[in-house]
Amino acid sequence: MINLSKLLNTYSIIAFDPENRQIGGAMQTHNFGACQSVIWGRHGVGIVASQARSDRFYAFAGLEMMSLGKTAEEVLNNLVSDSNIESNQVAMIDVKGNTAAYTGKKCTPEAGHRVGKNYSCQANMMLKDTVWAAMAEAFENSEGELVDRMMDALEAAENEGGDIRGAQSAVIKIFSPEKVERPWTDCVYDFRVYDSPEPLQELRRLIRVKKAHQQTIAAMNLLNKEAVDDETIALSMQRFDAALSRIPNMDSRLQHQCQYAVSLFCQGKENEALLLLRKVFAADSRWREMVVRIARVYPEEPYTRMLAKV
Repeated sequence: MINLSKLLNTYSIIAFDPENRQIGGAMQTHNFGACQSVIWGRHGVGIVASQARSDRFYAFAGLEMMSLGKTAEEVLNNLVSDSNIESNQVAMIDVKGNTAAYTGKKCTPEAGHRVGKNYSCQANMMLKDTVWAAMAEAFENSEGELVDRMMDALEAAENEGGDIRGAQSAVIKIFSPEKVERPWTDCVYDFRVYDSPEPLQELRRLIRVKKAHQQTIAAMNLLNKEAVDDETIALSMQRFDAALSRIPNMDSRLQHQCQYAVSLFCQGKENEALLLLRKVFAADSRWREMVVRIARVYPEEPYTRMLAKV
């Protein structure tokens, strides 16, 4: 008897962005926790989407063979000889953008895939047989970061009817395709939604918040140089304020402001730094205690000098 809970009837997309040097995978399905079972990637190797029966063998075997230098198409051609693949839907992409996909004959309708340049869209147990084409068209016609283009594809699938059972779990993973010394730091985006009536909306929210955090750090990094002119400082402050306003969590905003005050202080903007730090302390007195503790552990850092003047 087929266990329906094991059928990860899903729509997904895997893609490579050669311009920004990013590779990623994303999916949405009705099953609880499926965000941890469909999209698999390895830094410097590629990404595999294994769905329908979601046999993880195809993901791990695919990544292992691609790590040995085989293209995604060569790997999938080897795997389709396995009789169990007929109950599975598998797509893979290597770090050069070579893409391949297979929809088994025993995948529950509506099921199919579409492979394009540097991407593949695949779906099974959809409400309509137009879902994967809608995903592909949305991806091809979208602009911006890879993470945004992939979200456009997922939302196009949902707008086309999506999973016949509804929505529940989603994931998106984006990372650079080059090998790194510390592979645990590879993901640019790695968001999973285990259970939500609107998982794609939650992914969009998380992406927006992460971008805001990245933008505050980028603004701060403009000041992290030995000599910065007033024009650069003004630009940094403008970008920092704009990004900070897009972070909904108050504690996160206060932390960024506290760190930014140190950057301003180190650039000789003492009045601006102390004013900002006073605002942080007024908003939440716990941050004064936090700075005191940091200064106690790292007395050589600017926090000690700033505390003496606040």
